[in-house]
Amino acid sequence: MTDIAPADGESAATPDTEPPPPSAPENISVSLRGFDTEEHARTFGNLVATYVRALSRYIDMSALDGITIAADYAQALLELDRGYETNHKLTPSEGIALGVAMTPAVIRDGKVKSHILFNAGVLLPLEDDENEFFEQALHTLAHECAHVEVTERFNAAFPGILLQSKSPDLHTHCRWEIIKACWDEYAVTQICAPFGQRPTDGYEETFIAALEQTRPQANGCIKAYRLHGNLEQVIAEVYGAYGELMKFGCYHLGNLVGLGLTVDDVPKTAVALDGHWFAPFFDKLKQACENIAAQYGEWMDRGAFEALGDLADEIVADGGMTISNHRDDGTFHVDIPFTPQTMPEAW
Repeated sequence: MTDIAPADGESAATPDTEPPPPSAPENISVSLRGFDTEEHARTFGNLVATYVRALSRYIDMSALDGITIAADYAQALLELDRGYETNHKLTPSEGIALGVAMTPAVIRDGKVKSHILFNAGVLLPLEDDENEFFEQALHTLAHECAHVEVTERFNAAFPGILLQSKSPDLHTHCRWEIIKACWDEYAVTQICAPFGQRPTDGYEETFIAALEQTRPQANGCIKAYRLHGNLEQVIAEVYGAYGELMKFGCYHLGNLVGLGLTVDDVPKTAVALDGHWFAPFFDKLKQACENIAAQYGEWMDRGAFEALGDLADEIVADGGMTISNHRDDGTFHVDIPFTPQTMPEAW
């Protein structure tokens, strides 16, 4: 097995010191699904557990519940025991970026933990460190391990929130979905950046694609609303569209920070943002994430996180939807003014 340590001198250990001890549980539960033989599954499961234990010297894996590696990844997501009653079904991400791994929070014995699930195909290159996709597989593994740490830091600071509280209304729910996704990916990509393949080009390409597609997509949702009239649907769709753009921006920004780079080091991003409607919001997104990161694990309240929700509201308002006047009964006012960009062509 290849030795694992942060590259470019970023290891917590020096040549004269031992690396930190592993933080992962002594016995790492690895479930394998759809492998050709039981022996192959057992051997590969042990290999992945060994890599995870090595990564846990640099990433806090103390809240790891277990790992599932499945050929039938989508089915494995559906069948994961979350440890609480929920109607929400886990499904692979679709759209600009296709999901091949996920680390959802679960409840075990009353405690919030994280369970990592992988599409088996993305990890199998770990069997051969000469495989052209080995570094990509290692980085994917490190990325999901970092989710375990980031989730645990939030849960430790704000116990009783994750999986145990409900948003009072749809708007608040949409805000917090965006807040958690943006912060999680910013922090995770920063933590895992030194391990394995450098994903900078991929994150840049995905973010630029989202820059091009998001406003037309959100406008299309509003156009459809003019015909179907379902207010809850259009709120979820528009916040979802702009939230995805913010999230992809956070992948990109966190990775840059983790590698010690800036936007000046990714000229394609600078060109794409030049004159773009999202440019000023990108700067605010960067600042909001930096403010949260500056207090990492020591947050006294959720104010810094709420700044991401405020930014989401600002972006959605720029796109033609404003939400205001929250009431105690969970209702609020929604204004979606008629504009040429959000009118159905048939009108």
